[in-house]
Amino acid sequence: MHKSKLIAIGGIVVSIIVIVSLISINSRPYLQVSQVVSSPSQYNNKQVQVIGIVQGFSGGNFNLTENEHSVLIDMTGVSIPDELDNGIQVVVTGVFDSSLIIVATQLLTQCS
Repeated sequence: MHKSKLIAIGGIVVSIIVIVSLISINSRPYLQVSQVVSSPSQYNNKQVQVIGIVQGFSGGNFNLTENEHSVLIDMTGVSIPDELDNGIQVVVTGVFDSSLIIVATQLLTQCS
């Protein structure tokens, strides 16, 4: 009976590890601008969520930056939040193009 308890506990532990692994693999953490810029072919034509600082915004497209790294955000077809302004941190969801452009499908600004 002692051996069967150990096997049952081992099975539960393995199950928990597998579940946690699957959840972490399927979660979509925000990418940094430097990550997509350093490996553009890895993200080409894929949906990404990238976090960065807005620069060059004047009502339309803008650059999403992180230090010296930058990608152009194509805002065509996306409503622009009133809070969007240069110098704020945002998360852009969209399709990445290896020519360093993200065609935005959603833009998240920080709540005040």
